[in-house]
Amino acid sequence: MATWWQRLLGRKNEAPEAIAPPVAPEPQHLGSEEEVFLAKLVADLADGKRREEVSSPDVLKKIDGVWASGHERLAIEWMEKLLSVPEVPDASTAPLRASLVERYEQRGELDTAQAHLHRLTTEEPHALRAHYLLAEYARKKGDHELALRHYEAVLGRDVDYPNVRARVERLRQMTGRSAPSAGETIAAGDVAGVQAGARYRLVRELGRGATGVVYLARDAELERDVAVKLLHPHLAGTERADALARFFHEARVMASLRHPNVVAVLDMDESTRRIVMELAAGGTLRDVLRERGPRPLRLAIERHGQVLSALAAAHRRGIVHCDLKPANLMFRRDVDLPGVEVMLGDFGVAHLPDASGQVGAIAKKAEAVGTLAYMAPEQRRGEVSPASDIYASAVVLFENVTARTPWQRALTAAVRSADDFRLPETVFAGVSRELADEVQHHIMRLGDPDPSKRPTTAQALAESQRLRERIIAAAAV
Repeated sequence: MATWWQRLLGRKNEAPEAIAPPVAPEPQHLGSEEEVFLAKLVADLADGKRREEVSSPDVLKKIDGVWASGHERLAIEWMEKLLSVPEVPDASTAPLRASLVERYEQRGELDTAQAHLHRLTTEEPHALRAHYLLAEYARKKGDHELALRHYEAVLGRDVDYPNVRARVERLRQMTGRSAPSAGETIAAGDVAGVQAGARYRLVRELGRGATGVVYLARDAELERDVAVKLLHPHLAGTERADALARFFHEARVMASLRHPNVVAVLDMDESTRRIVMELAAGGTLRDVLRERGPRPLRLAIERHGQVLSALAAAHRRGIVHCDLKPANLMFRRDVDLPGVEVMLGDFGVAHLPDASGQVGAIAKKAEAVGTLAYMAPEQRRGEVSPASDIYASAVVLFENVTARTPWQRALTAAVRSADDFRLPETVFAGVSRELADEVQHHIMRLGDPDPSKRPTTAQALAESQRLRERIIAAAAV
């Protein structure tokens, strides 16, 4: 019972009622708008809708928004969800997959990205970077054999990729695959892990590609210098029979053409995985352009005609080269000596005629092959025909007179135009306006993005010959 004093003082001795704490606001989730968008996209993809949007700029922008808000792990999880939707073609997901790999690399988590990297090696626009990251990961893990294999794949696409050549040489020494010294008999050493026969004596390495290494060698029997191409060691095993078949497929294609503007095959031996070719002592057109700059218009048109003549011989046999570029155009002697002609080589990814034997038919390949800067729009989609080589010849002609390709920034741009091949006026110094317009019209026809609007190989060759005659006549006046 409350005392009188308690009633008087209003029970101030009693404990005060507990005051409820303020309600904490719901944590605000950064990037919620982006997540709504991504969640809807995942649901639509599962229903077979919007599959062309997987790697669209809008999607990548939403992912960037989540990443930039500090939710890096969440951004990666959303990318993994988008890539896990079944039946979405790899070509559609490749840009998103490449972006995911770069985010893993930024976080130092390349071990988690291995499966994505291996899939990207089959997508040519991303294969170079994928092989490099796989090589770096293997090197840091101490797997020298695997690292060497991926570094060599990088060199096969870009021989000047930063630091890679030095790492290849170091790894080759570590794995016991260093090349023999100059003058050593190839068979006495182990070049690229393959015995090459005592007939040919090594002088030095000339270059390397996706399938093998080319050496300057001395033919001891005929006492002449030759080029010896040996298959890369990691492609020599029985489990890589497809690579071995492609290696000798190249030799047989080149040997079958027998044309003055095609590199001659002198000898081949499948047991030693060796191809012997005539020596291009004058180097490649790529070397010439880098060391001596753009070629005069008259000389460029003359070389252009020789290239088209080689292509015409190939196309008559139903063969599409698929990788025409300055690095695959070679000279027997110094390019500035009189009478030196260009030779087309490296038929390693050439396409043979189908069963129908239709030379002009468009063939659909399993994947796009070639070098991106020289590939026609349809070739990037996996479609090849003689018109694809004609397009590449336009890029090579442009590069011959300018020492650069037509595209400096937007190499991967989907939209192409014949106007890309508009030559600078400096190319036509000393040439009449009428003749300059004819040359310009010729190269823009060859480089038309629509293959049906390009001239046939025979038409292009005839046009180049007329242009050459006109340029010579104009110079003589």
